[in-house]
Formats: sequence, structure tokens, C-alpha cells
Amino acid sequence: MRVLHLIDPATGQLRPSIAGNRGEWIAAAFRQAPCPHLYWWDSSAGMRTGLLRSIVLVSAGLSCRPAPPAPDADVEEPRADAGSNPNPLCPGPVEPDTTEVARLSLPARTRSTMTGGYHIASIDRSTRTRVVAEGGATLALGPGYPSTVTVTLDAVVDPRCCCAPIEGAITIDEISAIQGAATVTQAGPTALSVTVSEEGTSTFEASGVIAVPVGGLDGCDAYDDTRELPVTFSMSVRAARPHWRIEAPPECGARTVIQSSRPLPITTVALDAMGEPFTPQNVEHAEVTVVGAGVGLRMPEGGAPSDIVATGEGSVVITATDGGGSHEVSVIPPARIDAMDVVFAIPGFGGGGMTLMEGQTQDGFGRTGNRVVAVISRLESAGDPLCSEARTEDFAVTSSTPETCAVDGRFCESVELPSGDLLTRSAEVVADGTCAVRVDAPAFAGGAGLGAEISVTLLSTESMIDVTP
Repeated sequence: MRVLHLIDPATGQLRPSIAGNRGEWIAAAFRQAPCPHLYWWDSSAGMRTGLLRSIVLVSAGLSCRPAPPAPDADVEEPRADAGSNPNPLCPGPVEPDTTEVARLSLPARTRSTMTGGYHIASIDRSTRTRVVAEGGATLALGPGYPSTVTVTLDAVVDPRCCCAPIEGAITIDEISAIQGAATVTQAGPTALSVTVSEEGTSTFEASGVIAVPVGGLDGCDAYDDTRELPVTFSMSVRAARPHWRIEAPPECGARTVIQSSRPLPITTVALDAMGEPFTPQNVEHAEVTVVGAGVGLRMPEGGAPSDIVATGEGSVVITATDGGGSHEVSVIPPARIDAMDVVFAIPGFGGGGMTLMEGQTQDGFGRTGNRVVAVISRLESAGDPLCSEARTEDFAVTSSTPETCAVDGRFCESVELPSGDLLTRSAEVVADGTCAVRVDAPAFAGGAGLGAEISVTLLSTESMIDVTP
């Protein structure tokens, strides 16, 4: 399974993942640049077996900002931390705002409004004078779950219109053809109130108009030129009583093992009466009880089950209140990690990234970055793969060839950048020649440490581009 994660380098914030159950949340801090880009990580299942599928930078299509003025060469730039932090590259630790406990009870997190989704135009049912968009909702039915939700009818996407949303304000003026047990009423110009009281699927239609902006439907000739485009939303609502199961990502293996001070990699999955998974949109996660044995638990206020951090050495059992499904997670200290895989690579623009192999000679070119980065692609303990991201503070990086590739800072971690798999602050390429980089985890393997290194020859490095911090 592939999961794409987008990070806005102007803010350093993760954008939503695309597909998959749990992505390899690979993140990196991006400093301000004259022209922003998105970082794109393709986390296929092969990454955990040491295969780097892609490490690229792609244009976000955003307008470029003016480059900041060059600093005065005679004036030393002040450090961002004003000297309070011995390494200004690394933020101070941010602890959760709750104390450590051995037991947690999390109520279900629900929602009664649904917004922000696109509705897809039906090519078969739409005509040149009317767009017919299809959409739907799936709701959990039962005590504690909202039986009435407000659905906002957002923008329509027509595949024939370059997959861009059809611009213009939507106004709904009629609700019709209601079939099934759902009750549907209008809650605003573009909002509907849907109430369900029993299991099953209901359907209805909501009709109105899209007020087309001046200039018409730019780049789309699927519809006649008009200032008001009639629209019909053909909607379905499925209601089911959920029973909950606790799951960990499939790459966790037969046992779920995480390193101490890592979040629990768990999700709550709703099952219908047939035992098939479904995704109720009025419930974000189920009510669960979390009990630690030999470990402490902490969680930020208002967090989800996957925000719970386990510390120490022992086990954690997570149980869903509705349905009784449970899952056990083993928690180990760094000393019990006895194997790791490291992949070295050069990032790049638009597919120009590449994996590096020991002893190879690589010419730089304009699509590659001027960094040798390290990816911790696998950690193991007694044959079990760790189902938690690497902690960046566990690693040290050195370069024995600083005249060619210089290490410019130790690894950092912050709550905004939750993954340590991608160690972007590895080595900056500064000149042609042999680049020898080593990554060490001194606390692993009972304190004996684990490490990996690479030596490559880099040429034409003057054409490499600074695409990572």
C-alpha cells in the first residue's frame, strides 16, 4: 500500500495523507524559501524492508515570494534561541499537559457536522444544462452517537473539468425523492439536516443552482455558458450499529512492539452486523479503556487513542467499550532494539531523488538536492519489527569528509514533526569528492550501539540545489 504525505515547507505542517491505513509519517522541518514546494514521500510497504521508493520534492503551484535580503557579511546573525539552547537547530522538549498514569479512559469523539468534502459529478447523468453530483454519508447508530448531522454541500468536481472544483456559490432550494427511514430538512442555503433512527440506507435528492462567476466555467466546456448552472445532489445515507475493533498497522507484524516514549500506533475500526469494516463519519474514534502494566501513560488534553504515549518497559492493553475488542502493545526501551536498516539517499525535485549505494559515483544535476539524508527504514527487537517511528534523539551523525559533505546539526524532534524515520539533517554536500557519512544509535543493542555508514563519490555538485534544510 502506498501513502503520500505532503508537507508545506513554508509552515512545516503536515497536509492530509492520501490512501492507506497508517502512513509512514515522514516529516522534515522546512525553512522559508524564495519559492515554496511540497515534500512528497511515497511510503510503500517496501520502505520497511529497506527499499526507498521515492524521495522527491514537487512544486506546490504556489506563487513565489521575494527572496529575503542577503545578510550583512560583517554582522553576525543572532541565534533564534538567544543562546538558551546549546543547539539552536533543536527545539526544546514539549511535554503533554497531563501527568503520567497507569490507566486512561477515553470517551468516544463524535461530530454532528460534515463539511469540507467534494461531490463528484456523474458523467452519465449530467447534461449540458444541469450537473448531477453524487455523494453520501455513513453514520454510526446507537447511544452516544449523534443521530442528527448537518451536511454542508460543498464544491462539485467534474472529471471533465480538469478535476478542478466548479467555482461558484451553491444554493439549495428543494429536497425531494426521499426513500428510506432518514428525515432530511434544509438547515441553510447549502446545508441539510439528516436524522437517522434505524439501520439501513436512505436516499434523497437536493436541487439548486451554482452561481457561476463572471467569465463562466474557466477551462470546462462540459456545460453551456451560463451564470446559473442547475445542480442536483443525489445523496445516500447509510446507518449501522457499530461494534469496535482495535487494530495496529499491518506492518507491525504478529506482535505490536513500540519503543518507549512513542505514541500507541492504534486505531479503532467500526464493524457492522456482518462483521465488515465501515467508516462512520459522525464518530472519530470509539470509547476505549487503556491499561498499562509496568509502563506509564500520558496524553495531551482532548487527544485520541493514537496520541497516547507509553513510557517505561511493559505492556499496554487497549479495549473498546462498545464491542469489547482489545489489543496489546509491548513497550521496550532503546537497549532492546537489536537491528536496524538505514537507507542513504539524495532528495530531488519531481522524481529526481535517488537512493545511494556504497562505493558508487554519482553526478549531481539540477533535479537533486545538496544533501545526503538517512532513512531509518527498519528497527527490530528479537525479530519483531518495531511499530513506532525512530526517535531522532537516539541517533548521532558524523562525516569523516567534512570538506565534501559537512554535518550541520544534530537530529531534532518536535510535536509538529512527529516522525524520526527521515533524518533530513544528515550532511550538506559542499564540494566534489568522496562523501563518507555515518549514523549511530549508541543506546541500542544493550548499550553496544548500532550504526550504518556509506561512502560515495559525488561529482558536479555545484549543480545541486538546496531543497532541504
